[in-house]
Amino acid sequence: MKKKRAAKTAKSKTPKAIKPEEDWLGDEAEGENELDLGSDDGEGIDQAPEEEEEAPPDDDEPPADDDNEAGDAQMGSRILARVAEGKQMDLTALKQEIQDDAGLLSNWRKAQELGEKRPREEVFKNLVSNCSTYFGYSEELAEYFLQMFSPETAVKFFEANEQQRPLTLRTNTLKARRSSLLQALTQRKVQVDPIGSWTKVGLKVYQSQVPVGATPEYLGGHYMIQSASSFIPVMALAPQQDEVVLDMAAAPGGKTTYIGQLMRNSGTLFANDLRKDRCKALVANVHRLGLTNVVVTNLDGKKLSKMLPRLDRVLLDAPCTGSGIIARDPSVKVKRGQKDFESHSRLQKELLTAAIDMVDAGSKTGGYIVYSTCSVAVEENEAVVDHALKTRNVELVSFTSAVNFGVEGLCKYRERRFHPSLNLARRYYPHVHNMDGFFVAKLKKTSNKVPERAKKDRSKMEDKVWGEEHWTSDFMDSVVDFEESNGSAVTKKKKMTARDRKKQRREELVKARGYQQKYPPKAKEESAQDSTEPLRKAKVKSLKKKKEKRALDQDAAEAPVKKTRKTNKVQNILER
Repeated sequence: MKKKRAAKTAKSKTPKAIKPEEDWLGDEAEGENELDLGSDDGEGIDQAPEEEEEAPPDDDEPPADDDNEAGDAQMGSRILARVAEGKQMDLTALKQEIQDDAGLLSNWRKAQELGEKRPREEVFKNLVSNCSTYFGYSEELAEYFLQMFSPETAVKFFEANEQQRPLTLRTNTLKARRSSLLQALTQRKVQVDPIGSWTKVGLKVYQSQVPVGATPEYLGGHYMIQSASSFIPVMALAPQQDEVVLDMAAAPGGKTTYIGQLMRNSGTLFANDLRKDRCKALVANVHRLGLTNVVVTNLDGKKLSKMLPRLDRVLLDAPCTGSGIIARDPSVKVKRGQKDFESHSRLQKELLTAAIDMVDAGSKTGGYIVYSTCSVAVEENEAVVDHALKTRNVELVSFTSAVNFGVEGLCKYRERRFHPSLNLARRYYPHVHNMDGFFVAKLKKTSNKVPERAKKDRSKMEDKVWGEEHWTSDFMDSVVDFEESNGSAVTKKKKMTARDRKKQRREELVKARGYQQKYPPKAKEESAQDSTEPLRKAKVKSLKKKKEKRALDQDAAEAPVKKTRKTNKVQNILER
């Protein structure tokens, strides 16, 4: 009986089995080309906050999350509210209604031709309400995602967040090889396989008969439990041996230990975190995985530039709202909104600016900054990077040589426009790549000088385009008065060249200094005489030269020829 109970408890503790057909990463993730982002006229994105790998809990069964319970209660209260209103809640019918409305909005013109009588705003509002009820989101957050993606893609995003992400491990190459670790875990009845060709250290767990966070291999530091999307920022950073590197928001240490692993315990790796309680897990993981080049600090990231030397590379996995890890933290559905995105964006801009200031642009091997978040909100991602491009001497660079998949960053979103090079950043979505939502951008510092003023946003200086939505009845009925031209044709003012502008400035200076009054111009007659005088003098001079030349030629002709020996001999021969 005891053995049966133990087997049951072990099964209850193991992660849910993942079907082989859900394998999500090969050379290139499928479905990237099918991704349809919503309107092109969109808002900009600030850089995304950091996703940190959660350290495995000490107890076999983690305590229930109060926030998750609150989210479930709110979802249940919405369903009860509908029942109280007399509306029968059929979840199958509700799901079908969501799919129908999403299909209508995706092909709105065709839907109108087929006889759809409801206005588009009503259909969209109904879709927001139904998604909020069915998936348990606040209406504000559901509307945000439905505007960010196309309606059908947003529904896929909601559905992907209801599925558990695969459990993944990272091999610590300082102590083990992936092949040997795979064999050791297989002997312990843990079904694992390599994640994909894009990583040489990742393993995916299908099923386990033992707690993965309590095996001898785990306690010995042979592997780290870490989400697959958290590999990407470190691979993009590509730290080299003997460099000085900083992880600005390091706890609990998944990315820090991966950086130290790639540096092979050489150079210096600073690992900082603001919260003292999280630094305990960071130090524990550093010791467990056998890193000896790490210096752990508990400081404010915005003040690190005054305490650390110039760095070769910096990784900023910034604090964020976590809108990309809803599958792991369902409380995000109800506790996050537009205000949270904006407030986190301000902090992320300050941290990224501080990270850039600490990097040495003259580094022979480095000069790079990687910014990442576990959020898909535009305010936390593209908007943050765009702000850095305007306020510091940096440029975006590609990291496809390290990670060759992902969706391009947004250069325009709703009414906002970003730097064109933001297409070099990469986005990762749960419904496309079957991993946590993530954003990664790699920056190269070009100069240590801080610009005196931010670069102008040319996109905001363009002329406003007055579309049909601005053709209101008041505007069309208004009368515009034009100035009378007295019958003469209106001529366009000729555009001045640089030479014309220079001449105009010179004339203005002359007038301002009063040169014309102090040195009045000469009379026209005098000036005419003065203009002919040089010509007359030149003619007289040329005549004198000609006379002198003629005199010299005449003297030369009359002068007697001097006889030489040669001429005398010739004359004697002729006389004979």
